[in-house]
Amino acid sequence: MRCTDIFRETLLSTALIVGLPTCVCAQEGETTAPPDKVIQLNPDGVTAIIASSGTLSGNAKRHFRSGNVVHGFESPQDTVTWTVDVPKADDYVIDVLLSKLEPTQLEVSSGDSVLTAPSMIRTWEYRPFFWRQELPGTLHLKAGVNQITLRLPDAIPATASAGKNANQSSRFGQGVTEEFHLFSIELGTAGARQRQMERAKAIRGDVSWMIDGKYGIFVHWSSQSRGFNIDEKRAEWFQKSVEMFDVTAFADAIERTGAAWITFTATHQGFYWPGPSAAIDKVAPGRTAHRDLLGEIIDELDQRGIRTLFYLHTGYNGYDPKVWREALGANDADTKRFSDNIEAILRECSLRYGEKLMGFGYMDGALAWDYPLRPSWEGWARAIKAGNPNAIVGLSSNRGPSVSPFSELAVTDGGSELRQVDPQLIGPGKQLGDVSPAWWCLMDQGGWFQNQPMKGRYGPGPVHSTEAYVDFFKRMAEAKVPVTINLIMTADVTDDHPIFNPECMAVMEEVRKAIRGK
Repeated sequence: MRCTDIFRETLLSTALIVGLPTCVCAQEGETTAPPDKVIQLNPDGVTAIIASSGTLSGNAKRHFRSGNVVHGFESPQDTVTWTVDVPKADDYVIDVLLSKLEPTQLEVSSGDSVLTAPSMIRTWEYRPFFWRQELPGTLHLKAGVNQITLRLPDAIPATASAGKNANQSSRFGQGVTEEFHLFSIELGTAGARQRQMERAKAIRGDVSWMIDGKYGIFVHWSSQSRGFNIDEKRAEWFQKSVEMFDVTAFADAIERTGAAWITFTATHQGFYWPGPSAAIDKVAPGRTAHRDLLGEIIDELDQRGIRTLFYLHTGYNGYDPKVWREALGANDADTKRFSDNIEAILRECSLRYGEKLMGFGYMDGALAWDYPLRPSWEGWARAIKAGNPNAIVGLSSNRGPSVSPFSELAVTDGGSELRQVDPQLIGPGKQLGDVSPAWWCLMDQGGWFQNQPMKGRYGPGPVHSTEAYVDFFKRMAEAKVPVTINLIMTADVTDDHPIFNPECMAVMEEVRKAIRGK
């Protein structure tokens, strides 16, 4: 989730600039990637290859805002070429992740094997703003090193007027672009893809309790959050914030809302963990707490019949991320250490809290930030379920398509909008994948969390009227789509002041009466 409207509008662009440590900024005319840029294909799943990790020729270039994205395809000679190492000769299904307002011809080739197809026509009203398209047929790759090239055979230079419009819509991920933008390609044999889907289905978590529970509360207890009377960012008084956290006051407030669950930010905008974690201490000491606040929250809410999910992002931005990301392995040329470290953190957490922790319902930045690093989504999913086989995995698709078959819950940043995911996007082979529908949104006009000093005052109240919220929750309950709505919370969680805006709490009490009947 994002902290302000401005940040929400720029996050994906920024993410795509820094999310891939192995980008190749090729000189025009180069036709081969350096030896250390050869990409190893995964024989047991799908390998994602970020566009700008290839060699660019002609007018093709990295986007100035979204550095993992390639655009500028103005002629058939404008290409991006990737060098891949294949364990054995086989036929590969190819997906292209792209954004383009009007259809264009796509071509992916390797040697004499060529796939062509017109880019798909977008039929849905809103997000995703870029999408996944499977090309017909298969691409044959030989054993060993291959080169794969993408081009647009019918590409023509943009006219002056089209170019102006394209520039206006060129913030990749913020809307459908007029100019062709390429985010990635994905390769996997038909057999490997099928086996991956079967493995994901075999460990799928149980989401029925969310449907039955109808709605929950989301809180961003962020490293950047401010206290009611404490101006500094919470990361600067992290240990104090953990020690002073009044679990009873927090649980009382959540119970008043009628929420069936809470999605609590284990980390946000800086990797500081409010509890013990040997796996985090191994990566970078000083970011954990002796008090097991997460465990106390789970236990207190469990006694009240309220379930707990965690939110996590991998520390890619926010409060002083540089040291953490370096220690985590996110900047390594081979990002396996990054994937393994996050997997270890997730597994330790799941084993510690067991069946009382219902999973990591919101893994933020999964597509924008983590996908370019090619983590083991299956490893992460199995780690989340280590202590609770029914735990839920929610990998955020941001403003794009699904991240992996190992995501089980529709997860996207809904902002303040009271709407529902388009049902035509959900299902096997569809843009958001075989996930359970869900909606995530915020109530406060100030955004997801309080990132400016409060000085003893609450920010503006709810975005919409009480009547609008009550009507929305009723409609979503009838449609069996669980809603998780965010309330801004003070960083100093004590009984000295309300921890949520009283105006927002008044709305939630009316929602509770309408949905719970009490």
